[in-house]
Amino acid sequence: MKFAISTVIALALAAGGAAAQEKKMVLHAWGGVWGDAMKAAWFEPFEKQTGIKVELRPQGSMMESLAKLRAQKDNMDIDLWLTGMTPTILADEAGILAPIPRAALSNAKYLAPGLIGDKYVATWTIFYGIAYNKTKVPFEIKTWNDVLDPRLKGKLSIPTATGYGGKFIALTSWMGGGDEKNIEPAFVTAKKMMPNVAVVAKSDPEAIKFLTSGETDVALMMPPGNFIEIAKAGPQFAFVAPDPWVPANFNNFALLKGPNQANAIKFINFVIGKGPQEDFAERMAVLPVNSEAATPKSLAAYAPSRDKLRIADEATITKDLNAWAERWNRDVQVR
Repeated sequence: MKFAISTVIALALAAGGAAAQEKKMVLHAWGGVWGDAMKAAWFEPFEKQTGIKVELRPQGSMMESLAKLRAQKDNMDIDLWLTGMTPTILADEAGILAPIPRAALSNAKYLAPGLIGDKYVATWTIFYGIAYNKTKVPFEIKTWNDVLDPRLKGKLSIPTATGYGGKFIALTSWMGGGDEKNIEPAFVTAKKMMPNVAVVAKSDPEAIKFLTSGETDVALMMPPGNFIEIAKAGPQFAFVAPDPWVPANFNNFALLKGPNQANAIKFINFVIGKGPQEDFAERMAVLPVNSEAATPKSLAAYAPSRDKLRIADEATITKDLNAWAERWNRDVQVR
């Protein structure tokens, strides 16, 4: 009888533990203002709807997070990672990702094909344009190749070779008629551009400072969220999402081999729904990935149409960026 009772107790405790486990999931993502926005737009309504609590495990650098996740590969206690495509590709190569069952995502039909794959689901999109001082630039900037105009000599700031994950180098290749797999036009375009370059901005705050202080008059590869800050300095500053396409990238979920995968999949589906997408996008001035979701009011004046967005080939960039950057620093950015 004692054995039977103890067995019943053990089974009850195990069932209770399993039930408790079913009511949570662990997300590795950014904290701070991003974490606050996720909590308000995603975590709290998801818990209210499903009873599943989301624990935020804060991250710093995505590559540092990748190293930590690799180290706990055989004892993973995190279920979902919010990251970028390059870390996702490397994590998949390391064998720490689980496939995402698209059939379990009823909201997947609202995502464009490039925004969802076997090992990732996009969460939001950021696009990049040109910010400039209208009183100092003698013409209206409309296309990317306008920045090669000799009237802009000494007026530009550009990112570093590895800025925005190498997407600036990809952009210069596009400007020359190439792409990520034909990168030679990037270096031809860059050499044409360099007489117009005054400074190389090592960070977003530097690019903002250079433009608002008058050290430069044009800033390339500017996220609109940064321009919202620049616009506070006066009406002389303009933003354009140039023709013929607008570079864009997305952050994404990657499913880890944690203990609460089923809950993580439910969370992914919730986040890519129309309401959570609109709520988060409005709070953080990013574009929603759900095609039914409205563009946030803060970006309405700047955002291009969705069909104008061009997303770089992240797999090629991941493989080749070090070689690109070495050549760029040697042959282009020599000052």
